[in-house]
Amino acid sequence: MNRRSDRRHFFITSVVAISAATLLLLIGMFLSIRIGPWEIGLQDIGRILAAKVLHMDMPSDPALEAIVWLGRVPRTLTGVLVGFALGAAGTIMQGIFKNPMASPGVIGTSSGAALGAVSAIYIGWAATSIYAVPSFAILFAFLSMLIVLGIATSGGLTSRYTLLLAGIAFNAIFGALTSLVIVLSTDQFEMARQIVGWLMGDLTNRSWQHVHIVLLVTLIGTLWSMLYARDLNIIMLSEEIAANLGVNVTRSRNMLLFFAALLTGGAIAVSGAIGFVGLIAPHIMRSFVGSDNRALIPSAGVLGGALVVFSDCVVRVWGGGGLRIGVLTALLGGPFFLYLIIRDRRKFVFF
Repeated sequence: MNRRSDRRHFFITSVVAISAATLLLLIGMFLSIRIGPWEIGLQDIGRILAAKVLHMDMPSDPALEAIVWLGRVPRTLTGVLVGFALGAAGTIMQGIFKNPMASPGVIGTSSGAALGAVSAIYIGWAATSIYAVPSFAILFAFLSMLIVLGIATSGGLTSRYTLLLAGIAFNAIFGALTSLVIVLSTDQFEMARQIVGWLMGDLTNRSWQHVHIVLLVTLIGTLWSMLYARDLNIIMLSEEIAANLGVNVTRSRNMLLFFAALLTGGAIAVSGAIGFVGLIAPHIMRSFVGSDNRALIPSAGVLGGALVVFSDCVVRVWGGGGLRIGVLTALLGGPFFLYLIIRDRRKFVFF
């Protein structure tokens, strides 16, 4: 009876937590569309969205329509999808490494994507096509993941400890190469400003093309990851148990790493470097919905979307043109990470 009561209590808590995260996301989206230098009333926003989304005959001011539909809505949706991708990728990484402090960039995908993006800007291809920076970011994210995975794999088996150490090494290498590109670009002020701004994370001037890029990546990465969520649950318990139950541990882990790299690269490709979302969102939602990745991956994604959208709202209201989303999430995520270390320090091995 107690077990049934506990199960029911946990289910109710999970539903409430997911509903609260979804409500938070919707409030953030509403504020994001409303905030801006031009004051736009709720009725005008409603007319524009009804006309564009529901195809209703709702006349509106063409100037306001352009601001809302071509400016604020794509920016908001890009932020939602970026946060969702980072939250889902963080959940996958924490499950693979059985470490709640793991994040999407732990195997070098974030730094690899950053190197690819700044390289595209430095070469000048960013000015020729809106898809150049995202394509390079996703490509380099995959290349970094494949290199690290190749180093960590021997005899058909992958060591997650070697994977982590190789990821740390390549994070340092890619970070150094990114710094080199920045130094080489300093004689061209506009290019250097664009690179530095991108590295700090930003959603300014995002268009529907950016939405389409990150939407495709997020859908593919999340839906395919959900197919391996059950395998990830078993692997988190024990790789030996997973193998005995018929789970191909190496294949499942590699596929999940692939999807995590896709989600991370796709998110960073359109928003720049935004850190700690993939660490914070899974941590918070895990305390409410538990460790079942079938619920945790999408719920952490929803909260990740809310975190990015609210961060963007704060930057637009109080940033003064200098603060960026990546800077704000680092200022919030750094203390949160320290809190986790202090909270769990008794679990560490002392010597």
